[in-house]
Amino acid sequence: MENLLDILSPQERTVLSFRALFESKGYRRIKANRFEEYRFYLENINFLRSEQLITFSDLDGRLRALKPDVTLSIVKHYGSNGGLNKLYYIENVYRPGPTGRSFAEISQMGLECIGKVGKAEVSEVLYLSYESLKLTGKPFRLSVSHVGFIAGLMKSLKVPTQYRGALYESIASKNPLGLRMTAEAAGLSGENIDFLQKAALLSGGADKVIDTAFKYCKNSEMHRAVGQIKDAIDGLDSSNILIDFSIRGDEDYYSGLMFCGYIKGRSRVVLSGGQYDNMLKKMNKEGRAIGFALYLSELFGGERHA
Repeated sequence: MENLLDILSPQERTVLSFRALFESKGYRRIKANRFEEYRFYLENINFLRSEQLITFSDLDGRLRALKPDVTLSIVKHYGSNGGLNKLYYIENVYRPGPTGRSFAEISQMGLECIGKVGKAEVSEVLYLSYESLKLTGKPFRLSVSHVGFIAGLMKSLKVPTQYRGALYESIASKNPLGLRMTAEAAGLSGENIDFLQKAALLSGGADKVIDTAFKYCKNSEMHRAVGQIKDAIDGLDSSNILIDFSIRGDEDYYSGLMFCGYIKGRSRVVLSGGQYDNMLKKMNKEGRAIGFALYLSELFGGERHA
């Protein structure tokens, strides 16, 4: 009998490999709702990439919206049972496309670890993100950061709140001139501006940057952030890991590690994730959470996969 794997496309085989990887660590597949009440997304709009949603009126008159995000739905339905939920999914989401002129149906696969999440679970999720990129068979890079490093840096330098957003933007775009101009407007001294630039734009191989990052720590929040990164990447091949504190993370959403993945031949991120304890608190759920999404549409060049 013909090997069933022979009739699968390379993309389908890759997805099966992802599934086998996740299930080997105890994750189970779930199916998320295709749509939720519009009010649900409105109440959690800060956790969405865009406020633009595809809405429609249900037969009972209630306003619904096609899901723009999977994590919100998973937290809503699986977020609190007093234990640990290890879940993965293959879903389509509906959000504005790259041009911003129309909506796009985006295929993604991901996992969520919710509940009694400790150090071991955080390390496991980062390991799974690393191995997922490895399974693509292409040269890859996993960039890792922590929301506490830049947040702690801003606090240590006493940056006025109204200037932090602009500074975050300059850091995310790796714009040293914009960073300096905003820091000057915020009233920072020349010495502190120089330090801000060096620390915030610190980036490079994990084997070198970790030690340097510890030297830049001015408070316990920054030190804890670097320590958690070091623990999480322990055991992974550092040659494929980049420490990059310019990764943008909303403090209302992220609470710890943040990471994103790139593969050769794709200009945009193909994987992104992080710790999002704050979402659970906002939705009155117990515990902690970490997860990531693989953007199959981007990974496979815009092809659709279910």
